[in-house]
Amino acid sequence: MATDSALRREARSWYEATWDPERPTGEWYRSMTEERWAYPTWPERWWGRALTTPQARIVREERQRAGALGPPSGIGPTLLAPMLFEHGTDDQCGRFLWGMAAEGWVFCQMLSEPEAGSDLANVQTIAEPDGDEWRVSGSKVWTSNADVVDYGMLLARTDPGAPKHHGLTFFLIARDQPGVDVRPLRQMTGDARFNQVFFDRARVLAGDRLGADGEGWGVTRTFLAHEKNSYNPAAHEGGPFGRVDLDRPAGETLERLRQHRTAASAGRGVGRLLTDLVARSGRGDDPLVRQDLARLWSERQLMTQTNRRSGTAAPSPRAVGPISKLTVSELTRGQRDTGLAVQGPWGALVGDDAWSPAFQYFALNSPSLSIAGGTDEIQRNHLAERALGLPRDPGPP
Repeated sequence: MATDSALRREARSWYEATWDPERPTGEWYRSMTEERWAYPTWPERWWGRALTTPQARIVREERQRAGALGPPSGIGPTLLAPMLFEHGTDDQCGRFLWGMAAEGWVFCQMLSEPEAGSDLANVQTIAEPDGDEWRVSGSKVWTSNADVVDYGMLLARTDPGAPKHHGLTFFLIARDQPGVDVRPLRQMTGDARFNQVFFDRARVLAGDRLGADGEGWGVTRTFLAHEKNSYNPAAHEGGPFGRVDLDRPAGETLERLRQHRTAASAGRGVGRLLTDLVARSGRGDDPLVRQDLARLWSERQLMTQTNRRSGTAAPSPRAVGPISKLTVSELTRGQRDTGLAVQGPWGALVGDDAWSPAFQYFALNSPSLSIAGGTDEIQRNHLAERALGLPRDPGPP
């Protein structure tokens, strides 16, 4: 394995020689993938270099130094890729890894159901064999970006007579087809970022089943382990989320990404917004407010240090995800409560009447952080039962 200094020289040389903002975005994606720079922690046989997390950080630094566009981000590289490495066939890895890395394919999760809540195994959506295909009927809910994705990561019941956690199978289902109806869900923020998806005998090719028939719960647990771990250092390589125009010059795609992030930082940089609210309220010397701010600062520093050390001194894999998820939820609630408290009665206002419309948006959206990906209560059960080995909660009488 090359030394870090040699790796840095190689990455710097490649990006300086190859990056051209006039190249089409799709051509740039393909170049990064073919030369194994897009996702360098991926296995070598799947367009990666099998680098460690610190080494991948070196590659990212050199890409940023060259001012080059990063590879696609999102649920595909974050969640589907590690699932494919563990459960996928060679054909699936070849198609879907190349699709997400070089062709910008977009994915969403289709696990939650209207009647199941956090009980993901209580699946009612049915997949029935139909020759060399499967036919899916049922409904999924809280599916972010389901209206624009190429594929959904779907958990369906293939054996209705089996116990709850058995008889489930995991599929990758094409979204743009007859029998798939996506309907937006309006949130209290005014956005419609989530959707409910209805299936009416939608097709899934036999080769798009991930894992064995009836073993979908094991595949889902791999998904959940990565979804809960917000410290996952391989989660984001800095490129665009969602669908992009592959014919657009890569430099233009990068500039749009920068503008979006600048706007997001200006509108939702929660730490800065909270500091501004405290200053406006004149309560910066209040001992209770200062105590809250110190606690929040400590929690942010803890998250940052954990992120930097991830992969070298991480705790048990069973504990990392729930701890990460709970820490994010706790920090979010603390920021929300402190920001609303220092505003006094003005904290009840939203929109243009509010001191900070962006912070009020964050406050309205904050409950979703403790629900999405499994509620805080579910995370504590995971920690207690699976990481610490404590007895399970007693069931109903």
